[in-house]
Amino acid sequence: MNRRDLLAVGTVAALAGCLGYEVVDEETVADRRVRIAELEATVEARDERIADLEREVERLRRRLSGPRINAVSVVESWERTGDVVVRRVDDVAAGDPLAVAVSFTYPIRGDSGTGRVDVGLAVTVTDADGQRVARNERSVQLFLDTDATLAELPVRFGEPGLSPGRYAATARVTDRVTSLEAESDAVAFRVR
Repeated sequence: MNRRDLLAVGTVAALAGCLGYEVVDEETVADRRVRIAELEATVEARDERIADLEREVERLRRRLSGPRINAVSVVESWERTGDVVVRRVDDVAAGDPLAVAVSFTYPIRGDSGTGRVDVGLAVTVTDADGQRVARNERSVQLFLDTDATLAELPVRFGEPGLSPGRYAATARVTDRVTSLEAESDAVAFRVR
């Protein structure tokens, strides 16, 4: 082998080595870019999950700091706490006055512990088609025992004039200070 051939082979080998390293470097850089993109997507998905969880925690915190409805029922009459269960009826006679009892729990705020709360209470009556046929609202200022924050109030409808048929009552309790509110599920009853 002459000197010229030896230089040519050496030059090709040197160039191949350099090119090989360069190809390896480009592959490593491409792998790193892919891995960085995957990590960025993972971090972004985690941040979205954290934001969703923070919104859910805030929703639950607001729900716990507002009133919570325990029970709603049509009652034959209402005199005291507990009648929402004791005097519950499934049907009323046409033309009779309608009374809906609402039992709710109300958180006491502040260090004073007075138990004074301002509540808005509304009951809506709908027919079988979901059309509103009656609504009654009242505002009440209560003084609750700070150890037992349970309250129960009636909403009375004088002469609702309900025809025989199926109806549903839905209650809403609103904290007049914070505007937090709770709404019950519809309670079905029948007018005979």
